[in-house]
Amino acid sequence: MILLSMKVYQKKALKQISLASIVALNLFIKTKDLVISRMFWGRSNFYKNLTFSIIFSLTIFVSVSGIVAKISGTNSIDTLALSSEITTGQYDILQQGGSIETVLGIDPEVGIKFEKYTVKEGDTLESIAQNYGVSIDTIRWANKDTVSAFTNEIETGWVLSIPPIDGVLYKVKDGDNIQKIIQITGGNEFDIREFNELGANTEPNEGDILFIPNGNFYRPDIDVADIPRGVFINPLKDPSCAGYVVTRGFLSYHNGVDLAKSTGCIISAVANGYVEYAGWSNYGQGYNVVIDHGGGIKTHYYHGDGTFWVQAGQRVQQGDPIMYMGTTGNSTGVHLHFSLFKDGVAVDPEPFVPY
Repeated sequence: MILLSMKVYQKKALKQISLASIVALNLFIKTKDLVISRMFWGRSNFYKNLTFSIIFSLTIFVSVSGIVAKISGTNSIDTLALSSEITTGQYDILQQGGSIETVLGIDPEVGIKFEKYTVKEGDTLESIAQNYGVSIDTIRWANKDTVSAFTNEIETGWVLSIPPIDGVLYKVKDGDNIQKIIQITGGNEFDIREFNELGANTEPNEGDILFIPNGNFYRPDIDVADIPRGVFINPLKDPSCAGYVVTRGFLSYHNGVDLAKSTGCIISAVANGYVEYAGWSNYGQGYNVVIDHGGGIKTHYYHGDGTFWVQAGQRVQQGDPIMYMGTTGNSTGVHLHFSLFKDGVAVDPEPFVPY
């Protein structure tokens, strides 16, 4: 009889413990969600997922340990001992491996930590970006005085600054405020203020250098006095364009050059930039693409067949495919009409673009 009563008691106790554990688990999860929402993570999906995995694993560990401790009759002192094991050196686990400062490589006193990398033989901008888990443009914008705005060429021996996450450096100009900087870089106000230690009502000063997490330059801040030479590539460099011919050059009444291939081929971006337009035009260009390279320099690609690899607002790298050659608009045969503009004025591309 006593044994039967003990079994019934144990079943009820286990049931109560299970219900209590479920309630505790739900409370812990809600608390965790609240903490994460307050932390305002807006930087890297990798670290979000890592932090979530750590917290989830910790939750399971605490819950299972609690159940085992209850069943074995562990007293409150044992529970406190278990709690003390979750910390190391009196510092909470989240602070050790998951705080904003630790995960993002931020030094509260000096700001963002940039790693220094010396370019080695065989390195490319793409391979370096992949190794550090950031975008090509993040490295470019952190090294504006070294890496070309137009190409991805780098040289052995260059020392590059590598930010810990994607973003851009922005030098504050006269008249800038946080909202204007957001419009230019696409940044987030909370991130900008937190990363750069700006108070809620504080505006940056002219000349300040800010790091904009996950930002970019919708209008590249490039000071180009003249059109550079030796940096652009042939828009028909793709192997599919082998055998193309030049059918007409730059004239007073023809603001570009015509490059033809009867079967068409893949047209490539001659330099890095932003796609200003990609679509149909009713002014004779047919399907066309316009790329803004900064410094008042734009390239136009006309008469595509309607096949696009890009869209307006997209950042493109030199050599990226943008459109397939066609004969739409005011066209008498399959060809690319290529134009180069500086400050809105068409110029002969022959000295600058090796077509």
